[in-house]
Amino acid sequence: MENNKVTNNDKSKKRIYEGVIIALIVIIAGLAVWVFTTRKAYKADRETAVTIQNQLQTELDSVLTEFNTFKMQHDSILVDKDSIIQNNAQEIRRLIAQQADYFRIRRQLNLLREVTQNYVQEIDSLVSVNQVLRAENVAMRVEIQEATTRTNVLEVERTELRGKVELASIIRAHNFSAQAIRIRGAGREEATDRASRAEQIKVNFTLAENPVARSGDYRIFMRIADPAGNILRVDDGDTHAFMHGTDTLQFSSSTIVNYQNQQKTVQLVWQRIAEFTPGVYLISFYTDEHHLGETALTLR
Repeated sequence: MENNKVTNNDKSKKRIYEGVIIALIVIIAGLAVWVFTTRKAYKADRETAVTIQNQLQTELDSVLTEFNTFKMQHDSILVDKDSIIQNNAQEIRRLIAQQADYFRIRRQLNLLREVTQNYVQEIDSLVSVNQVLRAENVAMRVEIQEATTRTNVLEVERTELRGKVELASIIRAHNFSAQAIRIRGAGREEATDRASRAEQIKVNFTLAENPVARSGDYRIFMRIADPAGNILRVDDGDTHAFMHGTDTLQFSSSTIVNYQNQQKTVQLVWQRIAEFTPGVYLISFYTDEHHLGETALTLR
């Protein structure tokens, strides 16, 4: 009887051991399945996190690339804006590297994209305005150039007209007549062509009518050059010299004529100082402003 009892106890213990072993096997199998499943899920989550991280980095690089491309075209305008954008980009890089909250990074990235797009729109507007201003500036330069050309043409025309007026306002002389005079008894004058007998050279001419010339007193100078080219004159002082342009000229005699825009006969006389020599005497006439003309006298 005792032997049967012992046998039954052993069998009971054996069944317990077997149950425990089976339970442990089930637990171990369950743990193995859980570990495998957990590792697989962790790996999937890790891969998803890396994918999201790469996606965020790609978006950031795209925003910066777009902005940098635009900045190269408008670098002088975007100098101040660039520092703000680069600081925001640096902050997003730091958050991505730290695997910060996805939605926080997304908000920062969206904000950066909005800022860059606003800057791009502002610059586009400025560029458009600048292009309009440049076009207006070009048109204005063309107008200024055309106005300058018209002004230059008018100035040339005015200069030509002024020259014509000045030319037309010059008094003219004609009908020059020169004679050598011999003084006879009782002061009677007699024309002569003999140098040894001549005591005076007398010249008459006519100032032409000119309604646009200056009216009033004109001083007229006569220069007589003897056959050797010497100017017959009283002395070499300034009292017997006048300015013609930049030249100082000696004169033989002069007179003041009151000209009133009508024809006027003028006479000038040279009284002999030394005996005349045979030959040709060239006689020229001037006012203070202009050369009136010339004539010649031949003495034998």
